[in-house]
Amino acid sequence: MMTVANKELYQRYRAKKAGRTSGNAAWQDLLLAMLLFGGMGAITWAIRGTGGWNGVDGTIIPGLTWGILWYYLCYRRGIDARNVILWLGLGLAVGGELGYGQYVSWIRGMFEMPEGRIGIAPWQGYIWLAICGIGWAAPGGIALGWTLSQKHTLRDWQLRLALFIVLILLALGPFVTLFSKLFLQVCPSLFFPHYGTGIYEGVVHKYQARTLYTNTQNIAFLLWWVAALLVAAWRKDRATLTVGAIIGGAFGLGFMLSTIWCLGYSYAPAYIDWWKMWELAAGFSLGLPYAVALWWAIRQVDKTHDPNGVPLPATALDAVSSAQAEQRQSRVSLPFVCLILLFTFLDGFILTALLLAAFYAGSLHFVARTGADNNAAEKRGRISLYFSIFLLLFILFRGATYKVGGLLGLYDTTITGQYNWPMARTILFTPILILLIVPTLIQMWKVARTPQGKLPNPPTPDLIGVRMADLMTGIAAIGAATIWPAKIGVLYAVCLCVSIFALNRLNRSFDKYVPDHEERTERH
Repeated sequence: MMTVANKELYQRYRAKKAGRTSGNAAWQDLLLAMLLFGGMGAITWAIRGTGGWNGVDGTIIPGLTWGILWYYLCYRRGIDARNVILWLGLGLAVGGELGYGQYVSWIRGMFEMPEGRIGIAPWQGYIWLAICGIGWAAPGGIALGWTLSQKHTLRDWQLRLALFIVLILLALGPFVTLFSKLFLQVCPSLFFPHYGTGIYEGVVHKYQARTLYTNTQNIAFLLWWVAALLVAAWRKDRATLTVGAIIGGAFGLGFMLSTIWCLGYSYAPAYIDWWKMWELAAGFSLGLPYAVALWWAIRQVDKTHDPNGVPLPATALDAVSSAQAEQRQSRVSLPFVCLILLFTFLDGFILTALLLAAFYAGSLHFVARTGADNNAAEKRGRISLYFSIFLLLFILFRGATYKVGGLLGLYDTTITGQYNWPMARTILFTPILILLIVPTLIQMWKVARTPQGKLPNPPTPDLIGVRMADLMTGIAAIGAATIWPAKIGVLYAVCLCVSIFALNRLNRSFDKYVPDHEERTERH
């Protein structure tokens, strides 16, 4: 749920919007947002696929990056979207569990068998890539829709929590195995190529076992997406229905088309890293629907508020007050965040998950213990924002230490696995962790201990804009460092330039909403 936080800034934004003589300016803002989300999506999605990050924790990186960009573009309009960040970032992360590697061979007409390769129709590979793309994006799109929804009754949140738990179960091995047995009983030839040859019976070879597992998990996520959309339609939850369909459906197409880069392995296998080209294209294509969803969400805020930033009476939240809606979403966000963190580090790093979950839960609990006042929602929002930024940087640097340690000669990455933590890597990461956690704790302490009615003003829009550019540059630098000396790193620089260009042009437009903009213009 996005609300108007800065009425003065929102009033000026609405006034500028009403004064536009054509729709070109609005479309330019959308195009620039698409370039910003797409450019940073390309970089972060490629980071996700680099050694040092696995499928789930790596996918948090583009998700949280888009979430922070979403927050910033709303903030410059006077709209509060801090609660969006964690739901967008962590919701998308679940899709990182899905596999897709063998589909690259399928689109090239090759199907792995114990005795060698046999033929397969390439269209089957493309279909499964589209299904996988929907599965990757669907959780993030649905979770984002829940945060934007005007439906905040107790029944709605009960259904959402139930759907979320089902999604986590669908990503776990035992339940995937159970579903694969079900699919083998119902139209197996539809789900598993070359089923009629008997290769999925008896002792199954590792290639066919991978196909059983991967296809089952992908189709299960697709069915979950459809079920979530049906529930949204039943509950008349327009936000979840719209945003979930836009993001899930668009990435199904985008993920499939991005894979065309991998056909280069058939013609020029040594020319370039075609897999990394695919990742860059996939990240760019997923950034576009998130920008479209942002454009739609801001229009809904405009429809439900008058030009002065006051909610319209006809848009009451199903007889639920704004305070009740925010409180219910906050209560659900705690188990949502904790479960995702546990799921993220389930394989071998459960202590990391427990510590991160305890950090988030403890921060919210500490805020609650300082006293319920009229700043409670504002305090929770700031805690959520600080934790989101901390989590993004934590996962970025945590994964980066694997390749950076190798570049520094601390260990041999060809021998040391990306999920191993030799002493040298731990020593490398420890000071970084301290530099991340100490400032975060200080900021959270200041927020929690601030007396009622005396919360400090947030940073100015100009300062936040500078910090956004710094964050984007830092992310790109980490991405380039972790693939060094690969020549394809130059594309990280190109994507960063596109993103910075879009950010600067958007900031130029936003500066017109700042109260003293006209005065500064006249002076200069």
